[in-house]
Order: sequence, then C-alpha cells, then structure tokens
Amino acid sequence: MSRKTGSITLEDVARHAGVSRATASRVVRGDAGVAEEKIAAVRLAVAELGYVPNQAARQLVTRRTDTIALMVPEPDFFVFTDPFFARIAISVSRTFAREDVQLVTAFAHSAGISNRAGAFLRDGRVDGAIIVSHHRAPELMDAYLSSPIPIVFVGRPFVENPPKSWVDVDNAKGGVLAARRLLEAGVRHPAIITGTLDIAAADDRLQGFRTELAKAGIVPVQVEGHFTSESGEEAGKELLPAIEAGAVDGVFVSSDPMAFAAMRVWQAAGIRIPEDLRVVGFDDVDRAATFDPPLTTLINPAEELGRAAARMIREIAEGAWDGEPVMLDTRLVERRSC
Repeated sequence: MSRKTGSITLEDVARHAGVSRATASRVVRGDAGVAEEKIAAVRLAVAELGYVPNQAARQLVTRRTDTIALMVPEPDFFVFTDPFFARIAISVSRTFAREDVQLVTAFAHSAGISNRAGAFLRDGRVDGAIIVSHHRAPELMDAYLSSPIPIVFVGRPFVENPPKSWVDVDNAKGGVLAARRLLEAGVRHPAIITGTLDIAAADDRLQGFRTELAKAGIVPVQVEGHFTSESGEEAGKELLPAIEAGAVDGVFVSSDPMAFAAMRVWQAAGIRIPEDLRVVGFDDVDRAATFDPPLTTLINPAEELGRAAARMIREIAEGAWDGEPVMLDTRLVERRSC
C-alpha cells in the first residue's frame, strides 16, 4: 500500500483483515471475546500496514492518559532554588519511569489559582496529581478535593478535617530533637527561625520545638522565615543584636537553605559557630556536610517521600490503598555547628 504509515486508519486495518471496524478496535485494545482467527487477521493487518494506534483515541476509550501531574503551588523561582523540590521531583519521576507513566509539572502562585487548578484537574489531561508544598488555603484545597482523579499530598494538608491521602516526615519530632540537641549543647537562650507558618511542616516543627523547651521552662525567641535563603538572611539580621548581646546562644533554623544564609550573616559579624552560637538546621541537603562549619541538621527524606507519594497514588487508582497517610521518621545528623 502506498499510503504513508502515519495515515493508516483503523478502517484500513478492518478492511485489510476482513472484519468490522468494531472488531478491529476490540483487538487493538486487547479486549476479550474475539475469535482467535479474527485476532490473528487483525494483528497481521496491523503488522502489514504498519498501523499505529492513535493515542488520543486510545485515551477516549480507556479514559487513561498514563500521565500524572506534579503540582507545586509556589513561585517558580522558589521551586528552582530549593533543593527539596528537586529531590521530590527526581524521585517521583524515576518511580513512574519504571512504570511507563509520564510526569508533568505545574507551578502556580498567583490570583485565580484555585479556579485554574480545579479546571486543570477536571479536564482529563492527567490520571492523578501529587501536590507538593501547600499552604493553609481552604479554597485551593476544595479545588483539589473536588477533582475526579486521585490526589496525593506531599506534606500534611493544613486544613480542618484534612484528607488522609498524604505522605510526610515527622516534623514535630524534628522540632523536639532540635530542642534536645541545643539543650544538651548547653544552650539556655534558644531562638527559632520558622518556615512559613501557614504550612503544616513549619508549624509542626515550631510546636515540637516549643513543647520540648517548655519542659525545661524555656520560651524561645521566634522569628518567621519563609523557607528561602533571602528570608534566612533577613531573619539572621533580625536576631543578630540579641546574639551579640548574649540573649540568644542557639538557633534552630527550620530549613537548611535558611540556615546557610543566616550563618553567613552571623559569621560576617564576627559570631563564631559553634563557640558563640549553636545552630541546628532541617533537611540534611548535600551542602550541609560541606558548609563551614558543617551543619547539624534533621533528615528530611525527600526521595522516600517522593516514592511513597507515587506508590500511594498508584494504590488509590488500583483500589488497593489502605486509606491511611504515611508518616516517615526523621533523625538528627550531628556535625560541628552544634
């Protein structure tokens, strides 16, 4: 046949095989209930004509796109500068690659995001979505949960009556371990640089830290950051007078990128770490081991979180999910900063 391969249609296959179009379609889809001789005839026609099933048509029949969205409701500059997001994305992508599932990413942080997110999740372009780094935003959560596809959250949703389809690290325990390490190191006037407090992870780390210090009758100084290096620098400057006056002798910084920026501010002002100031971070990114001084920090298992999220969304789609969230453990990695 002289027709180009790309223009071969299912009707051509049916005519060549001597069967109806419906029968040819059922064979191509792999449906049961077709006589063996007709299956053989259609497969032979497919091979001889070089027929390639139309992906869009296949999606209409199966209602599957074999595509999962990784959605991050944050500004793109934040996503590309925070190593946590890259670690999550790489882990999810590698997990789905083994299953021949396509991953698409979407970043959004502007007015009207709730409407756009809802439309994106309802229009049939993806089979499910993994949401990373979500703020306390009931309207946006409603948009996620009203979608007809499986939704999994990396990080516990910070809303009343949250869904259980989430994976997270035990952030509250991380705050407890940070407080214990500072106390063990002799700190008696601690401070905390929090993350954005409309995110559950930041609030949980703060509450764990405060609860453990309260057992020793200590109330920490508190400065809010936003999980960015820039906010870490600003928080470091805000705490500097208290550190120089001896009113703060140890700091728990709720992310490693903020910790690095704050430590540079303090070191530039002549503050020695750990001699004058003890510092604990959270994340254990690669740079923590090579920073000067190496940073004592809590492990945030991003790769495990990504794999757990991918596994959960697959289980939900297959009806095999047990209906429970996944909470991963954390532990302290001790280095010279504390």
